[in-house]
Amino acid sequence: MPKTEPVRQLPQNLRNLAPEELKSVTHGDFWIPEAERELYKRALQALNEAGVPYVVAGAYAIYEHTGIYRKTKDLDLFVGPGDVVRAMETLKGVGFRARLEQSHWLAKALDGELFIDIIYGMGNGLALIDPDWHAHSTPAILAATPVRVAPPEELIWHRLFINERHRHDMADIVHLILTLGHRMDWRRLVDKTGRNWPLLLSQLQLFRFVYPGHARQVPGDVLRLLLDRAVRAAQADEAPEAERDLTRGTLISRFSFAIDVNEWGFRDVREELIRRMQASAPIRAIEASGVWDERAADHGDSSVPGPDDAAAAEEGEAA
Repeated sequence: MPKTEPVRQLPQNLRNLAPEELKSVTHGDFWIPEAERELYKRALQALNEAGVPYVVAGAYAIYEHTGIYRKTKDLDLFVGPGDVVRAMETLKGVGFRARLEQSHWLAKALDGELFIDIIYGMGNGLALIDPDWHAHSTPAILAATPVRVAPPEELIWHRLFINERHRHDMADIVHLILTLGHRMDWRRLVDKTGRNWPLLLSQLQLFRFVYPGHARQVPGDVLRLLLDRAVRAAQADEAPEAERDLTRGTLISRFSFAIDVNEWGFRDVREELIRRMQASAPIRAIEASGVWDERAADHGDSSVPGPDDAAAAEEGEAA
């Protein structure tokens, strides 16, 4: 990941964009401000020396895989739940403060106004970061430091659940498929998506719409498998009674589907999954650790930026 100078001037057709729109402008130059670069270098070198397994995700992973750089305010490191406490102890040893944001998925390592997101699960409570993220990662260099970059299959899976009105990762997904679809492990992605396969099918259909001349980036048997599932689901009898008052909308957008829960009386599967995750042994161990200098709850701040939450951690992920 080379360090280059930032773009000095936007093209004429992009100069009238609003500030929020400018955040989504992509370009080919990659640049990290010096203060952030040194912060990242200190953190990454410390984690490497301590042998803490992690992968770089977020905007930097998208850049590594596709060459597209999107300006971001932070660095996302994905860590397995069993390595979170050790990662935070290591970062505290080189001058960071450890803050627990939401116990089921997100912590932050802070130094003044700058921070690094330590992500170990999905914000919607669906899953924790599993060994596949590291096992299938690839080597790269960030801030003059060797790192491992998150695999495209897991990045796509994670981004299937980021569908806020002001934060939607469709473009990341189709760009990953366009650049890497011919060598991705589609079986792993389909298996990981599990019962949420309709989200993957919708993105594959969208990919074919966006890039009609590159349909072969998605193997035909993968598309047929998911389409067959869709046909069988359409032919099935009415949904079970237990699902009639349930919405999965909050798994992909907590804010857009709040009305379903708050006014229309639907059960919120997101809240159910989060409660279950918070009660799990790995999360209880993270929450009970004495490594934390501060917690979001201590500041009356239970809602944090995150990947699937809308106010994302680059993402923040995730979901």
